[in-house]
Amino acid sequence: MRNRDSALGAYIGAAIGDAMGGPVECNHAARIRRLVGEVKGLLPYQKPYTIPRIGPGYALHPEAGSVTDDTFIRGDFTRFYLDTNPPRTPSMVAEWMLKNANFSQWWQTAVKGLRRVERGEVTAEEAGATFSQGGGIGWWTPIGILFAEDPERAAAEASNLCRIWKAPFEQNVLGAVQAGVAEGMRDGASVDSIVNAVLEQCGPLSTRLLERAIDIAQDSRNVPEPVDKLYHNVLMPPPGHPEPSREVDAPMPPILEPIADSDKAYITCFFAEQVPISVAAFVYGKGEPRAI
Repeated sequence: MRNRDSALGAYIGAAIGDAMGGPVECNHAARIRRLVGEVKGLLPYQKPYTIPRIGPGYALHPEAGSVTDDTFIRGDFTRFYLDTNPPRTPSMVAEWMLKNANFSQWWQTAVKGLRRVERGEVTAEEAGATFSQGGGIGWWTPIGILFAEDPERAAAEASNLCRIWKAPFEQNVLGAVQAGVAEGMRDGASVDSIVNAVLEQCGPLSTRLLERAIDIAQDSRNVPEPVDKLYHNVLMPPPGHPEPSREVDAPMPPILEPIADSDKAYITCFFAEQVPISVAAFVYGKGEPRAI
């Protein structure tokens, strides 16, 4: 019963966070403050603050509470787990998704990755080594739930299956995140135990990135403070610049010199940026719903 409630909480919490963040996705933090203020509830997808276009790979409807592709794809991954038996492999993921997933709701870059496998250009197990980095950290929650209270197995499963899209560094980060989900299902889990479970699965680069973000969160006293510190220490150059290294023991990636405000999209999909910011929010918010 407890695990069922925790599992539902993980799914519902992720969907709420998706629907809260979706309308202001890609916005500079200063632009959000200028046009919306603090996001404390569900906003409709509308101008002037909504930047992407409504449609596949984003929200499908403009109404407040609409989720984006992350929640849709997480649903397909849940069905994959309900329909298949272990041991699961990247090839099984590709075969099942190509046959059963609703790609009209997906981020189309991810679909391109599956099509490469379908055409025989690359094996599912090796596809991530030559695929564009970034995106998709929120799809894998079913793994953390399936391996509840076993962070090491959750990390191993996620790192293995995501090879269809991910190179070694991102495999490691994604596995570490699911270790945190699995630890969060444990009786008596705390912010500290979840963070420790994540860090225990991190390689050298992931550890440095997350420890830097955690230090920022713990050193901050109000919401604008960690946002400003993260912008000055964590943001990375956007696509078009050299991609961050794909190796687990790579040096720290370059930092983007932040600007004060922008009406243009201001984001990357790189895990080396997104995951530290998410972990910092979790730590700063002490694991409470305000962390969203």
